[in-house]
Amino acid sequence: MTISARTETNKKQNNKMLTDSDILKLSHELTHSGHWYLDLRDNSVLWSEEVFQLHGRDPADPQPTVEEAISYYHPDDRERVAGIVDKAIRSHEPFSFAARIVRTDGLERRVRTVGRVKLNDSGQPTWLFGVFRDITEEWQQQNHQRRLGRVIEQTTELIVMTDREGRIEWANPAFSNVTGYDADEYQGQVPGALLQGPDTDPETIDWMHRKRAAGRPFNAEVLNYTRNRIPYWVRLACHPDYDEDGEQVGFSAIQSDVTTEKDNLLQLEREIQRRKALESKYRHLANHDALSGLFNRRYFFAQGEAEFRRCRRYSSPLSLLLLDFDQFKSINDRLGHEAGDRVIEVFGQLFVKIMREHDLPARMGGEEFIALLPETPIEGAYVVAERLREALQTQPITLANDIIYVTASIGIAETRHDEDTLQSLINRADGAMYLAKSTGRNRVCKAGDH
Repeated sequence: MTISARTETNKKQNNKMLTDSDILKLSHELTHSGHWYLDLRDNSVLWSEEVFQLHGRDPADPQPTVEEAISYYHPDDRERVAGIVDKAIRSHEPFSFAARIVRTDGLERRVRTVGRVKLNDSGQPTWLFGVFRDITEEWQQQNHQRRLGRVIEQTTELIVMTDREGRIEWANPAFSNVTGYDADEYQGQVPGALLQGPDTDPETIDWMHRKRAAGRPFNAEVLNYTRNRIPYWVRLACHPDYDEDGEQVGFSAIQSDVTTEKDNLLQLEREIQRRKALESKYRHLANHDALSGLFNRRYFFAQGEAEFRRCRRYSSPLSLLLLDFDQFKSINDRLGHEAGDRVIEVFGQLFVKIMREHDLPARMGGEEFIALLPETPIEGAYVVAERLREALQTQPITLANDIIYVTASIGIAETRHDEDTLQSLINRADGAMYLAKSTGRNRVCKAGDH
């Protein structure tokens, strides 16, 4: 080979060589790690690019101080970390610890630091060097596996693992407790052949077989039988398992005994419906008058105050209507209280029919009724009140042996935002109502009429 040929070959070989820096960087990338050191002579810190990134910082940022580097550790871990570093400096021994850091973006990560102390010729520590690695996912996985192992052993749920052909490879203790089969009896068996019986639904079994054949997860409720052929219901959740190469290796299933649950389900549903009906009834009674079906006095004042404040805030018109039956006492005296109750019942239905959806009609007590009319000036309230008065006087009220007609006197008032409260507005409408009574009854009067 000529000199020029050897030179060209060497150039190609040199181009393929990795520098120590390249190797270090690649190793950090592969292990999600970085390196750092602390110069004990001046307490200066150096982070590698990867350590900056693990902390959520830009590698172009200035190097941190010792205090700043420690401050990234979780508050509950800082004292321990500082103690480990101090001990390493005093003892000159290598160190290794895991702790939590809080990145600049607020994300919490778990890291492991492995390091050692470098001594000078006099045996004094001069450098503290370490490798910093993110172990969050590894820690989470290990912690998950530990917890999972405890759960599997202690749970009352039945857990079964099969091979690719569906034969049982492993089951937890709860499986034996419920089914009565020991490990040497169920291992190598197909769960369906072992547990299903004459009343197991064949359509459900066929559907489960199709899901398994397709390698699809599924949930089902199945009637199984114990070793002594005692039937029990299970709620089954089954899913395929895969190895690291993505090849299916079998199935895992969790079964919950729901026999009692299914037996009680119908009764429970009936009880729920009964309680819902009672709750609905109680809520209605809390806010409504039982006889008229209208809102009661307490609910009216609670909602009325809120509406009054809203209209005042937005300077919106707001009117109030107050109604009292004419000569209602004579109806009770002549026809009895049942007749009076019937009048109130019929009027309650009529009142709701005449009022608009956003109005607030209520029974104040006895034969007195009230309604708050939002976004309504007094002219509009007068139209509504007249419609109500006319509808009432033409409404036949059927009693046991009679049909009667009733009239009412109605007073209306519009709020004066700078002066009125809800109570003063009611008082002005009340005055208008008594004016209607004193001037002939069966009429509507506005507050301020004479």
